Amino acid sequence: MNTPEQVHAKSSGLPIAAPVHTSAPELPGLIGTEIGKYRIVRKLGEGGMGSVFEAVHSQIGQRAAIKILHAHLCHEPKFVRRFVDEARMLSMVGHAGLVKIYDFTKTSDGSQCIIMEFLEGESLWSRFCKTKGDGAKKGMPAREVTQLVRQVAATLAAVHARGITHRDLKPDNVMIVKDLESPSGERAKILDFGIAKLD
Repeated sequence: MNTPEQVHAKSSGLPIAAPVHTSAPELPGLIGTEIGKYRIVRKLGEGGMGSVFEAVHSQIGQRAAIKILHAHLCHEPKFVRRFVDEARMLSMVGHAGLVKIYDFTKTSDGSQCIIMEFLEGESLWSRFCKTKGDGAKKGMPAREVTQLVRQVAATLAAVHARGITHRDLKPDNVMIVKDLESPSGERAKILDFGIAKLD
Protein backbone atom coordinates (compact mmCIF):
# COMPACT_ATOMS: atom_id res chain seq x y z
CA MET A 1 0.00 0.00 0.00
CA ASN A 2 -1.80 1.54 7.73
CA THR A 3 1.75 2.73 7.39
CA PRO A 4 1.95 4.27 3.96
CA GLU A 5 0.76 0.95 1.67
CA GLN A 6 0.03 0.64 2.86
CA VAL A 7 1.99 -0.94 -0.63
CA HIS A 8 4.12 1.82 -0.69
CA ALA A 9 5.13 0.99 3.45
CA LYS A 10 3.78 3.40 5.88
CA SER A 11 6.46 3.41 8.46
CA SER A 12 9.23 3.69 5.90
CA GLY A 13 7.41 6.15 3.66
CA LEU A 14 7.94 3.86 0.68
CA PRO A 15 5.32 3.27 -1.97
CA ILE A 16 2.62 0.77 -1.25
CA ALA A 17 -0.68 0.08 -2.81
CA ALA A 18 -2.94 -1.40 -0.16
CA PRO A 19 -3.51 -1.32 3.58
CA VAL A 20 -1.00 -3.32 5.58
CA HIS A 21 -2.20 -6.53 7.18
CA THR A 22 -0.20 -9.09 9.10
CA SER A 23 -2.51 -12.09 8.70
CA ALA A 24 -1.78 -12.80 5.02
CA PRO A 25 0.73 -15.59 4.34
CA GLU A 26 4.34 -14.71 3.61
CA LEU A 27 5.85 -15.32 0.19
CA PRO A 28 8.93 -17.43 0.98
CA GLY A 29 12.22 -17.09 -0.80
CA LEU A 30 11.34 -14.24 -3.17
CA ILE A 31 14.16 -11.92 -2.17
CA GLY A 32 16.93 -12.26 -4.75
CA THR A 33 14.76 -14.04 -7.31
CA GLU A 34 13.69 -12.54 -10.64
CA ILE A 35 10.32 -11.75 -12.13
CA GLY A 36 10.90 -11.09 -15.80
CA LYS A 37 14.01 -8.94 -15.84
CA TYR A 38 13.42 -7.51 -12.37
CA ARG A 39 15.30 -8.84 -9.33
CA ILE A 40 13.41 -8.69 -6.03
CA VAL A 41 15.34 -6.62 -3.47
CA ARG A 42 13.09 -6.34 -0.43
CA LYS A 43 9.52 -6.41 0.79
CA LEU A 44 7.84 -3.02 1.10
CA GLY A 45 4.47 -3.90 2.53
CA GLU A 46 1.39 -6.03 2.42
CA GLY A 47 -2.28 -5.48 1.78
CA GLY A 48 -5.45 -7.48 1.76
CA MET A 49 -4.93 -8.68 -1.81
CA GLY A 50 -1.18 -8.80 -2.21
CA SER A 51 2.36 -8.08 -1.09
CA VAL A 52 4.55 -5.38 -2.62
CA PHE A 53 8.28 -5.66 -3.21
CA GLU A 54 11.01 -3.35 -4.42
CA ALA A 55 12.78 -4.70 -7.50
CA VAL A 56 15.59 -3.60 -9.80
CA HIS A 57 15.85 -4.23 -13.55
CA SER A 58 18.82 -6.56 -14.11
CA GLN A 59 20.12 -4.69 -17.17
CA ILE A 60 19.26 -1.01 -16.83
CA GLY A 61 18.95 -0.67 -13.04
CA GLN A 62 15.44 0.77 -13.13
CA ARG A 63 13.67 0.46 -9.78
CA ALA A 64 10.12 -0.84 -9.70
CA ALA A 65 7.47 -1.92 -7.24
CA ILE A 66 6.01 -5.36 -7.84
CA LYS A 67 2.64 -6.20 -6.35
CA ILE A 68 1.99 -9.94 -6.12
CA LEU A 69 -1.47 -11.38 -5.53
CA HIS A 70 -1.59 -13.52 -2.40
CA ALA A 71 -1.23 -17.22 -3.25
CA HIS A 72 -4.47 -18.13 -1.48
CA LEU A 73 -6.37 -15.74 -3.77
CA CYS A 74 -4.83 -16.87 -7.07
CA HIS A 75 -7.49 -19.54 -7.56
CA GLU A 76 -10.38 -17.22 -6.73
CA PRO A 77 -11.71 -15.76 -10.02
CA LYS A 78 -13.22 -12.74 -8.27
CA PHE A 79 -9.89 -11.64 -6.78
CA VAL A 80 -7.88 -12.43 -9.90
CA ARG A 81 -10.32 -10.30 -11.89
CA ARG A 82 -9.98 -7.41 -9.42
CA PHE A 83 -6.21 -7.67 -9.63
CA VAL A 84 -6.24 -7.59 -13.43
CA ASP A 85 -8.76 -4.74 -13.39
CA GLU A 86 -6.50 -2.68 -11.10
CA ALA A 87 -3.66 -2.80 -13.64
CA ARG A 88 -6.02 -2.19 -16.55
CA MET A 89 -7.74 0.80 -14.95
CA LEU A 90 -4.47 2.51 -14.02
CA SER A 91 -3.19 2.00 -17.56
CA MET A 92 -6.42 3.33 -19.08
CA VAL A 93 -6.15 6.71 -17.38
CA GLY A 94 -2.43 7.48 -17.64
CA HIS A 95 -2.47 10.52 -15.34
CA ALA A 96 0.48 12.05 -13.44
CA GLY A 97 -1.46 11.53 -10.23
CA LEU A 98 -1.48 7.74 -10.69
CA VAL A 99 1.22 5.10 -10.47
CA LYS A 100 2.59 4.06 -13.87
CA ILE A 101 2.14 0.41 -14.82
CA TYR A 102 5.13 -1.20 -16.56
CA ASP A 103 3.88 -4.75 -17.00
CA PHE A 104 1.41 -7.41 -15.88
CA THR A 105 2.84 -10.92 -15.64
CA LYS A 106 3.16 -14.01 -13.44
CA THR A 107 5.77 -15.34 -11.05
CA SER A 108 7.42 -18.74 -11.68
CA ASP A 109 4.74 -20.42 -9.54
CA GLY A 110 1.92 -18.76 -11.49
CA SER A 111 0.99 -15.95 -9.09
CA GLN A 112 -0.34 -12.82 -10.80
CA CYS A 113 1.79 -9.69 -10.39
CA ILE A 114 1.79 -6.05 -11.42
CA ILE A 115 5.12 -4.33 -12.15
CA MET A 116 4.75 -0.63 -11.52
CA GLU A 117 6.51 2.64 -10.86
CA PHE A 118 8.53 2.74 -7.64
CA LEU A 119 7.56 5.72 -5.49
CA GLU A 120 9.62 7.38 -2.79
CA GLY A 121 7.78 9.63 -0.42
CA GLU A 122 5.21 9.43 2.34
CA SER A 123 1.48 9.01 2.64
CA LEU A 124 -0.79 11.99 3.24
CA TRP A 125 -1.66 10.45 6.60
CA SER A 126 2.03 10.25 7.54
CA ARG A 127 2.52 13.90 6.56
CA PHE A 128 -0.52 14.92 8.59
CA CYS A 129 0.64 13.01 11.66
CA LYS A 130 4.01 14.80 11.53
CA THR A 131 2.42 18.23 11.55
CA LYS A 132 -0.75 17.87 13.61
CA GLY A 133 1.04 17.82 17.04
CA ASP A 134 0.41 20.23 19.86
CA GLY A 135 2.08 23.41 20.95
CA ALA A 136 4.14 25.01 18.18
CA LYS A 137 2.84 22.67 15.49
CA LYS A 138 -0.53 23.81 14.18
CA GLY A 139 -1.06 21.29 11.38
CA MET A 140 -0.39 21.32 7.66
CA PRO A 141 -0.16 24.81 6.12
CA ALA A 142 -3.29 25.84 4.21
CA ARG A 143 -1.28 26.43 1.04
CA GLU A 144 0.15 22.91 1.14
CA VAL A 145 -3.27 21.37 1.80
CA THR A 146 -4.80 23.35 -1.07
CA GLN A 147 -2.09 22.22 -3.49
CA LEU A 148 -2.44 18.56 -2.56
CA VAL A 149 -6.24 18.61 -2.62
CA ARG A 150 -6.19 20.25 -6.07
CA GLN A 151 -3.93 17.49 -7.35
CA VAL A 152 -6.08 14.74 -5.86
CA ALA A 153 -9.22 16.34 -7.31
CA ALA A 154 -7.64 16.61 -10.78
CA THR A 155 -6.62 12.95 -10.66
CA LEU A 156 -10.09 11.89 -9.53
CA ALA A 157 -11.64 13.92 -12.35
CA ALA A 158 -9.48 12.04 -14.87
CA VAL A 159 -10.37 8.71 -13.25
CA HIS A 160 -14.09 9.49 -13.17
CA ALA A 161 -14.00 10.61 -16.79
CA ARG A 162 -13.03 7.02 -17.68
CA GLY A 163 -15.93 5.63 -15.66
CA ILE A 164 -13.80 4.48 -12.72
CA THR A 165 -14.77 4.86 -9.03
CA HIS A 166 -11.94 4.35 -6.53
CA ARG A 167 -14.15 3.35 -3.55
CA ASP A 168 -11.32 3.43 -0.97
CA LEU A 169 -9.95 6.96 -1.02
CA LYS A 170 -8.32 7.90 2.30
CA PRO A 171 -5.12 9.65 3.48
CA ASP A 172 -3.25 6.33 3.59
CA ASN A 173 -3.98 5.81 -0.11
CA VAL A 174 -2.52 9.15 -1.20
CA MET A 175 1.26 9.20 -1.65
CA ILE A 176 3.24 12.45 -1.68
CA VAL A 177 6.32 12.25 -3.89
CA LYS A 178 8.83 14.71 -5.31
CA ASP A 179 7.90 16.25 -8.67
CA LEU A 180 10.11 19.02 -10.04
CA GLU A 181 7.48 19.91 -12.65
CA SER A 182 4.89 20.73 -10.00
CA PRO A 183 4.88 24.34 -8.69
CA SER A 184 5.16 23.03 -5.12
CA GLY A 185 7.86 20.49 -5.99
CA GLU A 186 5.58 17.67 -4.84
CA ARG A 187 2.90 15.50 -6.40
CA ALA A 188 0.02 13.63 -4.75
CA LYS A 189 -0.55 10.19 -6.26
CA ILE A 190 -3.63 8.09 -5.57
CA LEU A 191 -2.86 4.44 -4.76
CA ASP A 192 -4.67 1.16 -4.33
CA PHE A 193 -7.35 0.61 -6.96
CA GLY A 194 -7.85 -2.94 -5.71
CA ILE A 195 -11.58 -2.47 -5.07
CA ALA A 196 -12.21 0.24 -7.68
CA LYS A 197 -15.25 -0.15 -9.92
CA LEU A 198 -15.33 0.31 -13.69
CA ASP A 199 -18.74 1.33 -14.99
